[in-house]
Amino acid sequence: MDASPETNRHVPEFALVTGAFLSLSFLVAGLALTGDVVRTLLTSVVILYPFAAYSTTHSADPTTVLPPRLTSLAALVTGVVLAGAVLVDAEPSRLAREVPYALFLGALVVLPAAAYHVSAGDAADRLNPLTSPQTLLTTTLVAIGLFAYGLLVGGVPFAAATALASVLAGGLYARARGERLTPRTRRRFVAGGAVGGVLVVLVGLLRGTALESWVLVGLCLAAAPTFFYALTAPERA
Repeated sequence: MDASPETNRHVPEFALVTGAFLSLSFLVAGLALTGDVVRTLLTSVVILYPFAAYSTTHSADPTTVLPPRLTSLAALVTGVVLAGAVLVDAEPSRLAREVPYALFLGALVVLPAAAYHVSAGDAADRLNPLTSPQTLLTTTLVAIGLFAYGLLVGGVPFAAATALASVLAGGLYARARGERLTPRTRRRFVAGGAVGGVLVVLVGLLRGTALESWVLVGLCLAAAPTFFYALTAPERA
């Protein structure tokens, strides 16, 4: 027998309550039994997010299930706590190398909620004081800083992954806010990323040290505009 419309209308809320219950149960049990804040908190988020995604995609008005502003703020607090826990647990001699890993985990928590905020929130829910171009410029500068930090200090894999996510987040945010690039400009960005990636690898070859790190940064530098081009494929028409 088919479920009644009244029952179906509350399924998204039930899914969110179920996910929150399971997530909080694991969080409390994990902290009590192991005391491992990083793994327990990260696993709790991984448990919760699929239920939250189901709730928002199956609700007629997802903002009534998960208010965008509160969702982003909660994710930001959780990401900061998670990143801080990584740094607190790190050995003093490895603290600088653990920074990219901490930022990577924080980004894993924050970016999905931020994407939901941008897609579902209205003008009253916006927290970002920057314009779309300013946001893209900021995320690009953050990515460059992460690349440089990873090459100079350490933690290149996580620094490169976080930098790639930063650039894509800024680009997709600008697009969601109505900014559009011409196909020619977008192709130029792809070509520029490829040239920049090759130059980075050449610098690594000339330095002769930690070549794999330079190659990874070069690949991410080339991949960022290519991924953006692919994700915005309808604009090619």
